[in-house]
Amino acid sequence: MDFFQAQEDARRRTKVLAFYFVLCVLGVVAAVEVLLFFLLGAGAKIGGGELVMALLVGGVGTLGVILLGSLFKTISLRKGGAVVANDLGGRLVIPGTGDADERRLLNVVEEMAIASGTPVPQVYMMDGEEGINAFAAGTEPSNAVIGVTRGCVQRLSRAELQGVIAHEFSHILNGDMRLNMRLMGMVFGLVIITVLGRSIISIFRFAGHGRRSNNKDGMAAILVIFLVGLVLMIVGSIGTFFARMLQAAVSRQREYLADASAVQFTREPDGIAGALKKIGGQQHGSKLVSPKAMEASHMFFADGGMFAYGLATHPPLDVRIKAIQKSWDGEFVSSELPPVSIQGDPPPLPKARKGALGGVMMLDQIGEPAMVDVEQGRVLRDGLDEGWIAAAHDKNDAQALMFGLLVADDETLRAGELASLHGTAGPEAAVRAGMWQGELRGLHSARKIALIDVCIPTLRGMSDAEYRRFVGVTQQLIRSDGKVTLFEYMLHHLLRRHLASHFEELGFPKMKWRSLEDLAWDTNVILSAIAWLGRDADEAATTWESVVRNWPAGAWKPVMLKAEQCGPSLIGSSLEKFEASTPIVKKSLLELCARAAAQDGVLSSREGELLRMVADAIGCGVPPFVRDLDLG
Repeated sequence: MDFFQAQEDARRRTKVLAFYFVLCVLGVVAAVEVLLFFLLGAGAKIGGGELVMALLVGGVGTLGVILLGSLFKTISLRKGGAVVANDLGGRLVIPGTGDADERRLLNVVEEMAIASGTPVPQVYMMDGEEGINAFAAGTEPSNAVIGVTRGCVQRLSRAELQGVIAHEFSHILNGDMRLNMRLMGMVFGLVIITVLGRSIISIFRFAGHGRRSNNKDGMAAILVIFLVGLVLMIVGSIGTFFARMLQAAVSRQREYLADASAVQFTREPDGIAGALKKIGGQQHGSKLVSPKAMEASHMFFADGGMFAYGLATHPPLDVRIKAIQKSWDGEFVSSELPPVSIQGDPPPLPKARKGALGGVMMLDQIGEPAMVDVEQGRVLRDGLDEGWIAAAHDKNDAQALMFGLLVADDETLRAGELASLHGTAGPEAAVRAGMWQGELRGLHSARKIALIDVCIPTLRGMSDAEYRRFVGVTQQLIRSDGKVTLFEYMLHHLLRRHLASHFEELGFPKMKWRSLEDLAWDTNVILSAIAWLGRDADEAATTWESVVRNWPAGAWKPVMLKAEQCGPSLIGSSLEKFEASTPIVKKSLLELCARAAAQDGVLSSREGELLRMVADAIGCGVPPFVRDLDLG
């Protein structure tokens, strides 16, 4: 499976989903009309004209409630995955937590994010849920969150937890998460009538306790309220049925793909299989008690135990396990408390071997699950100095660390930049940034980007005012020396992109460009920038010849631009266009960029940085271009 193709399939399924939604809405409206006809017309209680008017009002009213409900939910979901996590009773896990289970969970999530080349998502704990379950939610990877139940972290070993998290990251990488968010908005519109009915019956219960039984007028009013609520519940059950059918139609097959991807990520089928066996072997299973769980049931790792009308959103556990372990004996595993978190220490890291960057041999694997290696992510994450990790988990230190990455290596320029930083962010930030610049200078790009990834969820914890100041300071720091290098611009773009989707509620990304030829000029800008990176005119020309030589036959031919025609600001505007292109177009660009960068058979640290940042800027997760590399 290719993640870019999977994203393209998910994008196309969004259109199919919209068609299914229309059919479901029409089904609910038709059911309401039939119900009204029998209630009002069967007994000839009203005239023909009045009946037609009642049916018209009922149909239009039902349609309006569903569409307004879906619109309201969809708009609220523009804020990202945190909305879903909070609705489900999740609690944000703070980086640097002292809870052992939570630290283990954060480590696993960070390793998986680094391995897959995606920003580290914020993690939410559902403390009141004893079942084993998890979900990924967000409109794009930059505002994604991972939510897990307390039962999940307490009952699963590290390998099993890693399998569950890998499954959820698959949903992020293959476009399911965005599709699921759109589906959630639609589902809310279909179940909102049930929600209204339940609310009215709750009012009936309250009113019934508050009135005396001998008050006939009051009892009559209460009875009317009850009947209205009951009718809405009956009508709403129809919408709930269609909602469940819509969820099942979209999610079941995607779960098999996510299971298979998790196995490829971890190279350990026993992990995810063990988690599924424990779900089947414990009392609570994967059941959820949150009243909002039904709306998000299609997002979970396993079925949440909601009444399904025979339409489960997930394949049966035994079928999923058999698909992973052909020789499974059919026995589930008990996982009752006390928890098994004492088994949570990771196995020892393999000794890193000296080798070469793996960019060239991995070019044909861009977008494939085989390219993602959780073990490599763990090597990179655990190879970061403990002091760096502690700083990445502290809000003020994480900002200073990012400032340090932007400070110039040149001593004269560095002095001016730190002086500027002293005036904008304060003396302490300037001192810390200077310290980090010295410590991180010369650090391999794979480790540098891993450190940035770990900082992202901490930076999302800034207030709106802190965020605006942080963006302003980084912009001023970049421009303080009178010029903007490509690395500075790309790092700023990366930070701004990941934080903007969290703070500025950008919503669901729009797709505007559907072929590489539509973005021919922008392709020239980006490829030319890579050809000129660290090369003189002759070397750049040689690199460009390799680009043209490997260009698809019969396609339009790229044109090499002058160095001044592909500066940082021009690259930025071109990347923004590619961000709004289809997944297949993005993959084509990344393959061309990788081949241009590694045309001489060597992918330098700087080229690796640029490729990862290009991928990140257009919304793609590309794993580190390393294999068996001594990163020390």
